[in-house]
Amino acid sequence: MAALALRQTQSILRILPFGRWQAPAFAVPSLAAPSTSWSLPSLDSLLDLLPPFLLAVPKSKTSHSRKAMRSANKGLKDKRNITNCAGCGSVKLAHNICPNCYSAVTRAWKAKNKDVPDLS
Repeated sequence: MAALALRQTQSILRILPFGRWQAPAFAVPSLAAPSTSWSLPSLDSLLDLLPPFLLAVPKSKTSHSRKAMRSANKGLKDKRNITNCAGCGSVKLAHNICPNCYSAVTRAWKAKNKDVPDLS
């Protein structure tokens, strides 16, 4: 496996132009149009482009038990803002309307609006 990694790394170093050409400090750009020829290296696979140590792969499967242990501390927390309703005395969340009082008010409001005729 190490020989394969070394061979692939060497093939990458052949493809990439690290330190092959450096312009001298006294070089003057020529006035003539430069002639450039582009050639792309042929790649058989993605592994030719990336060395194998860049591709992260887990060493073994994570079991259901290990996943459950990792997420065990993500459980729901107890509510600490529970109070008693001033109107009916039932338990409710603070800064929220009591469900019992709300249902009583909506029933009364619907009954009152049911008797009023529609004028439209």
